[in-house]
Amino acid sequence: MTDAYTLTVELTRGGDSNNRDKMKAKVSADSVEELREKVEAVRSEMQEWADDFRNIQPQVRRQLPDDQSELSELEA
Repeated sequence: MTDAYTLTVELTRGGDSNNRDKMKAKVSADSVEELREKVEAVRSEMQEWADDFRNIQPQVRRQLPDDQSELSELEA
């Protein structure tokens, strides 16, 4: 039997393109009750995944050393 009910959810967290998490899920079922149960299960999983994604941080760029003594040679 073909699933009669389908729900697609797309969640985006963060507004900056360097700090944005995007997840998309599609749930299908033969009845509204079955869809409700599946959506609840997916919601729970997506929340756990979102928590995991929040803990992933972009690699921190190497900072330049504060010692800029070599720049004084250019000031002559």
